[in-house]
Amino acid sequence: MKEIQSFLIEFGFTSNAAKAYTALLKNNPSTGYEISSQTDIPRSAIYNVLNRLVSLGFANSVGDSPKKYIPLQPPALIEHLNQSHNEKLEGLKDAISNIEIDDEAFDFWHLHGYRNIILKAKELINNAQEKIAISCWEREIEEIKKELFAAKDRGIESTIFSFTKIDEKLGKVVSYNLDEKDLRKIWTPKVIMVVDHKYTIMGSTKKTENSKAILTQNTAINEIATNHIILDITLAGQRLGIDSSVFVTNIMRNSAEDLEDLLKS
Repeated sequence: MKEIQSFLIEFGFTSNAAKAYTALLKNNPSTGYEISSQTDIPRSAIYNVLNRLVSLGFANSVGDSPKKYIPLQPPALIEHLNQSHNEKLEGLKDAISNIEIDDEAFDFWHLHGYRNIILKAKELINNAQEKIAISCWEREIEEIKKELFAAKDRGIESTIFSFTKIDEKLGKVVSYNLDEKDLRKIWTPKVIMVVDHKYTIMGSTKKTENSKAILTQNTAINEIATNHIILDITLAGQRLGIDSSVFVTNIMRNSAEDLEDLLKS
């Protein structure tokens, strides 16, 4: 129930409202006194909490002496929250669309916390138009796996380098297949992801709120990040005895042939 309460709080419920709603899910119909006893919400506050749930449409009251409460059923609650969330997003989009924004002011964006880093990575993958290059570990790949498969279905090319074991169905994968638990004993996890040679996420992926990464559209940083992944793939090819050229060519902005022509000129 605590996990459900945490999600409800993220959707705008107060802590007491989340406790009251989940208590009603377990036992309904219930009186305010019963909910107060089950949740440690003070009796002086419980009726305000329950009446607020009723006014928002998340619960209903039945009878009068004593008045009892029943919760909005979970499927209906999810639909209600989804509709409300979408309406607010559309309103925000309309409001923001009328503001002129200087893109240069957002050259570097700092991402704080593991969850925010993963959410931004998912967003970039979902919006990818051509190709994705990633260097990270298995745990982070598992977090964004659904989005990577969806990108693959859209025809987006993904090239992934990792020191850990990675599902090769995700795209072109180069991996040392090391056990992540062993790797964590000597290194801390990091991520580099370049999308469409336009966006780069780079930073720590320790699973804490203290993890920090940057998001940038800076061309020089995009090239540095891409070249870092290319170098890792090239070295892995030498050590593992595989032809890395097909992987490298897949993520280069310009083809290897262009470089060869330049060197010969």
